[in-house]
Amino acid sequence: MRKYVGERIQKLREAQGLSRERVSYLTGIPEDRLEAYEKGSAVAPIGVVIKLSRVLGSKVEGVLHGGATVSENITICRAGESMSGELGNTDQSYGYASLTRPGTGGHIMEPFLLTFDPQTPPGPPITHEGQEFVYILDGSIELYYDGQRHRLEKGDSAYIKSTMPHTFHGMGETIARMLAVVSS
Repeated sequence: MRKYVGERIQKLREAQGLSRERVSYLTGIPEDRLEAYEKGSAVAPIGVVIKLSRVLGSKVEGVLHGGATVSENITICRAGESMSGELGNTDQSYGYASLTRPGTGGHIMEPFLLTFDPQTPPGPPITHEGQEFVYILDGSIELYYDGQRHRLEKGDSAYIKSTMPHTFHGMGETIARMLAVVSS
């Protein structure tokens, strides 16, 4: 999956006639990181995918899943069948899988399952357009938001404006899992 996301980023960039240097300038993403995302050697965090989609003239689902091929009115994603796959670990200290059925267009929200290893150091805070709703499924997660730290436990939720600096990090001794719904 990570390889295909990178290929879509590169194709969208090239279709716009934009150099990596220009996209780097427009998004604030270092050029070497952008190249790593395009080649599939690194996984772009969700906030980065949102920034890239804005600059490249695509919706988030277009970067993650490609073009729309199924109805926008209702999509059902059966357990274990239609998830787009684990994208791997990001430099934001989490791995994620999209919970949207690949090929679905027209979404305003993107749901993700995030996995946090508490042994992984926290990533730097990021900002991006939109809002996020998160719900802690397992474990403990620290939310750093606009200069303040909040400990979230299983069953806790948070709704945040994503334009403020934020990051999440696993805490404790066990892997933590979080449902995140991001508007884009």
